[in-house]
Amino acid sequence: MKAKKPDTGLPLTLTLEECAELFRSRGIPMDKKRLSDGIKSGHYPGRVINISPTGRAKLEIWTIDVLAFLEARTPSQVVS
Repeated sequence: MKAKKPDTGLPLTLTLEECAELFRSRGIPMDKKRLSDGIKSGHYPGRVINISPTGRAKLEIWTIDVLAFLEARTPSQVVS
């Protein structure tokens, strides 16, 4: 069972799917592939721990970093 941060009730770290769901809950379309590519390129919060010989990346995604990133990019700041 994952440890949860007391003030948010969210886990300390997120899976790709959990992180993508947070993005979607804030109105930002996101899937696991786009999120993974964005983390690898440095566009989204998270870091690459390891890349296997087959090219599969192991990522570390901290909830607090994702929440701060999303907080800084509210839908009201999106220009259509």
